[in-house]
Amino acid sequence: MTFEDKLLLNAPAAEVWDLLLDVNRFAACMPGVEQVTQIDDHTFDGVMTARVGPMSGKFAFRAKIVESDPPRQLAANVEGADSVTKSKLTADMGMTLTPRGENQTELAHRATVEMHGRLAILGDMVMRATASLLIDEFGKRLRQQLETGK
Repeated sequence: MTFEDKLLLNAPAAEVWDLLLDVNRFAACMPGVEQVTQIDDHTFDGVMTARVGPMSGKFAFRAKIVESDPPRQLAANVEGADSVTKSKLTADMGMTLTPRGENQTELAHRATVEMHGRLAILGDMVMRATASLLIDEFGKRLRQQLETGK
């Protein structure tokens, strides 16, 4: 499944870029992320709770930045597994920042996600609806992080 969205943010690209690379601030924008630990400049381990329809899982994941062109583009790969539902997740994600004026940036993000296991059995429609809610919440939290500067 592929998910795409664009957000217009009231901040310069450099500020948005700094937020994306700040593991704690970025994690606070991601619904369900409970903990993240930075392993090195490009690798992060964490735990995320995901609910798809009536089922939920707690995924231990590893995220790796695979490409970086500051402050314009970032690509990452995420792999995770849930020990309870025996579900596995892989995602390739990309983000592009485009200045839209002095203090505005368009953030285009795209994720190609593959799910295997019990959570995947629920089907494409349920997963897309869940992802849509998570993407909306991500946008709200990202804007809040930029506005408050926390």
